[in-house]
Amino acid sequence: MVIDSNIHEHMKTKILTIAFLLPILAFGQDQTDFVATNNAKKSLQYAQQFINQNNYDRALKQLRHTLKIKEDFAVAYREMGKVLLELEFFPEGKEAFERSFDLDPKLSRAAYFECGECCFRTDDLSQAQYYYDKYLEMEGKSYANVDKEAGMEITYDLRLRERRANMDYLHSLDRSTYAEVAVVNLGAAINSPHDEYLPTITSDGLHLVFTQTDAVEDQNVMQSEKMGGQWEKARPFNNINTENNEGMARFAAHGQAFYFAGCMRADTEGGCDIYEASLDQGRIESISRMDGHLNSQAWDSQPSITCDGQLMFFSSTRRGGMGGADIWFSRRRPNGEWSAAENMGSINTPGDEEAPFISSDGKTLYFTSTGHQGQGDGDLFIVRKEGSRWGRPVNLGYPINSPAKELGIYVQGDGITAYFSSARAGGQGGMDIYQIELPEAFRPDPIVHLEGKVVDEETGAPISTTVRIGRNNQRVEVRSDEDGWFFLCLPGNLAYSFMAQEEGYEHYISAVYLKAQDNATPVKVDVTLLPERAPKPELVSRGPEIKEKRVQFFFGFDSYEINEKTRQDLDQLADFLQKDQQWEVEVVGYADKVGDAAYNQRLSEKRARAIVDYLTEAKVEVLQQVVRREGLGSIEVIDDNSGNKSRRVDVILKRK
Repeated sequence: MVIDSNIHEHMKTKILTIAFLLPILAFGQDQTDFVATNNAKKSLQYAQQFINQNNYDRALKQLRHTLKIKEDFAVAYREMGKVLLELEFFPEGKEAFERSFDLDPKLSRAAYFECGECCFRTDDLSQAQYYYDKYLEMEGKSYANVDKEAGMEITYDLRLRERRANMDYLHSLDRSTYAEVAVVNLGAAINSPHDEYLPTITSDGLHLVFTQTDAVEDQNVMQSEKMGGQWEKARPFNNINTENNEGMARFAAHGQAFYFAGCMRADTEGGCDIYEASLDQGRIESISRMDGHLNSQAWDSQPSITCDGQLMFFSSTRRGGMGGADIWFSRRRPNGEWSAAENMGSINTPGDEEAPFISSDGKTLYFTSTGHQGQGDGDLFIVRKEGSRWGRPVNLGYPINSPAKELGIYVQGDGITAYFSSARAGGQGGMDIYQIELPEAFRPDPIVHLEGKVVDEETGAPISTTVRIGRNNQRVEVRSDEDGWFFLCLPGNLAYSFMAQEEGYEHYISAVYLKAQDNATPVKVDVTLLPERAPKPELVSRGPEIKEKRVQFFFGFDSYEINEKTRQDLDQLADFLQKDQQWEVEVVGYADKVGDAAYNQRLSEKRARAIVDYLTEAKVEVLQQVVRREGLGSIEVIDDNSGNKSRRVDVILKRK
């Protein structure tokens, strides 16, 4: 059975290595127990067998039993230190190593490096340097394990170069910058002595999903709900976990689906592939492997999808990368299939880039890297999209990163609250999940998670239709489903128009200012469509027909931006023109006398164009109705010394 879904040889921690479980020795008791014996040497052999099987929990119990038999057993303390390091109990590991050194300082050269690792992971850099130096001093000298550990020392020599770079970087950090940033462990309801990592949370902040590795290195998707401000005891996510490995789950922003890595399934192409689970009220309705060309014959895992569902980022060891695991992305095609993946390019290194998370703004990406300069076995980074290109990755720094491993971060819709996993000292053991308030420099752009419903205004029945959301001359469209529901992410602190036209209903148009989210709850918008009515016969005679109307819209100084008051007035005008299309429209822009004539001419034209673009966006057929659109440059309005009334557009309506 494969013990880890991240199947490739480049990973540095036990979460990120490939291994296969040997058959568990059948001693007639539970595999978490130790083997009862009064022979210390034999007990040590059992412990070493458990270590070779990666069964560190059982090895630790066996070693404790061994030391009860023989308290001054240097080899047992050395093995215990190695096990505690693997289990990421670093202070306890240091104590075990140091007891071994007291009993036999020439037992193992590798143990000095491993003791240095325990100190390094607890941010005790001076002690780490001391033991790394002891490791170097023993090179070429005689010691008990010189032949057995030769291969291990080659690996440690290479890692020591990385540690020197890590320590130089740590010494360069200004740790006072975020001294007040609180990193909060989610506690024993979520975390355990084993590994919990890659958290993802629904947009309402009440449902947590994460990956857990248990005592026998089996990976499963876990879930928990927040009740009364506290997380409930985590439990397996039913209908998704199998006897093989599952994990790396990430919610879609709307919370009605999540994506995860499944390993060694019947339809898996590589060691692990990416799957989609559709949800209904938090329960899994169906699971399917991603259609198209996203997956490969290599390891594919750790997916994260954009809010609009059109772009997926993930980590893979497929060919064509920079080395190790790289971050790739795939696009959803119109037929629903996923395109062949593309490498993210310059953000990848010969090391490992993993656990990408694309924020709701669609242009802020977080990820873990061992290849960029960092504090330890993998730091969290942020990179922003600048135009059509991605910028330079920036380390999230202290105290988010530590000398231990950080793997995966999830930022909620408010752009402030974040959850990430870390193997730092002081947790429950292994990798734990933590919560933090992101420093402002690392937050994505303000956004709104918009959840809407389209209904019949009279009956409340849901309506499936297209809703058009506009801002200035930009527009997005979203289709409500059979329940009338739709969801999308929009930039926050802006005004938007909402338009819908469905057969049998009056044209719907409204405007609303959407403030950026300051919590995890999506903004709710109701689009209520009023059924059309047959025209009533007029019982009174009309007066003289109006042949011309004039509506004026005013602008700020040196501006052609449409303010909220103008939007509301334009929405009313759009509704009027939609109902009565027997008007010819002239749109004429003006400017005040400030500035040169050529500049004012251009400004007046931009103002006229802004009005026409807004009306067109509102689905008024003004392109057919507008007979003249021009800017007449600067004018002077008598009795208006401020020039305010000159900065305007006149919309002139004339009967055809």
